[in-house]
Amino acid sequence: MKMKAARWHGKQDIRIEELEVPKPAADEVLIQVKRCGICGTDLHEYVHGAQTLWVDKPHPLTGHMGPLVMGHEFSGVIAEMGSEVDKSRWQEGERVCVMPLLHCGKCKYCRMGLEHMCEQFGAIGLQWPYGGFGEYCTVKEYNLVKIPDNVTYEQGACVEPLSVALYGIRRGNLQIGNQLLITGGGPTASLTLLGAKAAGASFIYMTEIQPGRRQRCEQWGASEVFDPTKVDVAEEIRKRTDGYGVDIAIECTGAEAAMRDAFGSLRKRGMYVQSGLPVGEVTLPAFDWAYRDYNMCGLWCFNTYDFEASVALIASGRIPVEKVVTRVMPVEQTKEAFDILSADKSGQEVKIQISFE
Repeated sequence: MKMKAARWHGKQDIRIEELEVPKPAADEVLIQVKRCGICGTDLHEYVHGAQTLWVDKPHPLTGHMGPLVMGHEFSGVIAEMGSEVDKSRWQEGERVCVMPLLHCGKCKYCRMGLEHMCEQFGAIGLQWPYGGFGEYCTVKEYNLVKIPDNVTYEQGACVEPLSVALYGIRRGNLQIGNQLLITGGGPTASLTLLGAKAAGASFIYMTEIQPGRRQRCEQWGASEVFDPTKVDVAEEIRKRTDGYGVDIAIECTGAEAAMRDAFGSLRKRGMYVQSGLPVGEVTLPAFDWAYRDYNMCGLWCFNTYDFEASVALIASGRIPVEKVVTRVMPVEQTKEAFDILSADKSGQEVKIQISFE
């Protein structure tokens, strides 16, 4: 049986191919994909060539290397189950989304419940031959998360990026009434805005260069969105917080200038969360870190708790994740979708989903 898939071969090289539908191993499940979102990680692999993909040697956990079907933000239905899958828990035709993280289950971090810190960490659609940009995809049983009937496939494909946002909010220890700065207005920052509103933040300030994204974030409930190229963000934040600064800053861009804005906008003993991935080394005022008694933490993916919480919050109607989906395209236009995102300078696009519905 054949399936249609968008397969990554290298820098700016995604091809629509007919592949054999994969057969699930004993502990695996075959998913018929319905929706899959394009992540910023996918975009980096397309625009710049292999960044996290294994092309020169096999991945230590999955054994995969070379071309693959990307896509790790997806939802669908169970099409087939391996012989060791718990049939009392899962049924063919059941609606699911996929928690894409792969882990060994044996290292110190896995035993601590920090599977996203696994020493052999991998992910469906990145270090695995099949992902959500194909009609079918095999996953481990532990990757499955049920989605309720009132959650659409569109929303189900937003669970993964929302999980990243919720993990950042949780790492920041946001309390009801806290004031917050989010740097950036892309998908992760936008979902952090929606999640922080649901979590009880009072004033949520944001920074964004692109005018389309600034306008959208204001429409979605940001208290104020600054253009960091036009104003001193830290100064503006202090004007609005009686000179103190915000309780939490979540940096979602990875850009040094944005990191400095976030760092300088915190109150004493504030919490700084680094969500965006910086490229190369950056310089921050270490004296302020000590003198102002900042709390600082990094952010890598999420854990299972955040994924389950994302599904529940979407099902409850508290977080309208579908707002971030600005365009839906068929698999035949996957390369075009990547080109649209990589060329978007006005900020009109947030999240493009590939649909098999």
